[in-house]
Amino acid sequence: MSQGQAAEWPLCMMAATMGVSSDALLRWQCRRLEAKAVCRRGRPSVIGAEARLAIRECYLEHFCQWGPQVLASWCRRESLGQWSHGTIASVIEDLRPQEEEKPPPVRYEATASNVLWSEDGTGFKQEGLKQELLVVQDDHARLKVNSRLVRGPAYGRDVAGCLRQAFERYGAPLVLKQDLEGINHAPEVKTLLEKYGVLSLASPPGTPRYNGKQERSMRDIKSMERAMRRAGPRSTLKCRIRVIMHDLNADRPRPVLKGRTARETYEEGHHPLPNRSELRRKVERRERKILTEATSRADIRNARRWAIEETLVSYGLVKIEGEVSHDFL
Repeated sequence: MSQGQAAEWPLCMMAATMGVSSDALLRWQCRRLEAKAVCRRGRPSVIGAEARLAIRECYLEHFCQWGPQVLASWCRRESLGQWSHGTIASVIEDLRPQEEEKPPPVRYEATASNVLWSEDGTGFKQEGLKQELLVVQDDHARLKVNSRLVRGPAYGRDVAGCLRQAFERYGAPLVLKQDLEGINHAPEVKTLLEKYGVLSLASPPGTPRYNGKQERSMRDIKSMERAMRRAGPRSTLKCRIRVIMHDLNADRPRPVLKGRTARETYEEGHHPLPNRSELRRKVERRERKILTEATSRADIRNARRWAIEETLVSYGLVKIEGEVSHDFL
């Protein structure tokens, strides 16, 4: 149809080409023109043309900084009329600056075992008394390399002891990811990390998703512990935790690990790792460059974390995935 109109074909020729009668094609054209001529349905505009023009000019004159509420007050002061904020918002809708789209979230995934570990804790109650469970996990395989149940709240010495046992059993990782809690950065913990040459990576404040694999592990541990306590045979909290760790490490196939268990993935994920001293020097050089180019306090605050992330990516030990999944296990 559009080609025939562009070539200025007569109606009978277009109808013959389309295999319809001339009358049928004519009726279709008439219905189409009538549909275009129908006025827009809905409520008529309550603001006159002159007032609309004045509002739009005022909005542009003030660099698009006067919002609908301010413009509503201005209209009353100028005796233009009294309208709601929503009505005025519709007048300037096409003039409002477009908000910049936020960059899509990304996910960092370790590509080998013992590259990146994470440490966290969660609380339980046993006979009315608080006990805290400390868990150290390999981020690549989701393997719980060690756990320790502490009576009462945990202290820095408890975190250091839990990490030391994991280092002695599996070897120390290149990087340890931790929250900003004080016990995770106690002097005992810092001394231990320096002894083994482990870089400390602090999660940014207010972003639990940064340590999402560990947070998900904690939720699964607590969920299974509640289920065992309600339905399973009567046992102590320590016994239940031991059963849960075995389930998460050795028994449970993980969809995110292509059906393998955490232990299988950990054993298959061993690859040669770079020299720790060389890695630290590269991180420190990158951190100095970021600090030199920093343009805000946020850049200064995040310099260490960015330097570690970029260095691991440059070695191919961490890859960036664009599609963020919440199935961390």
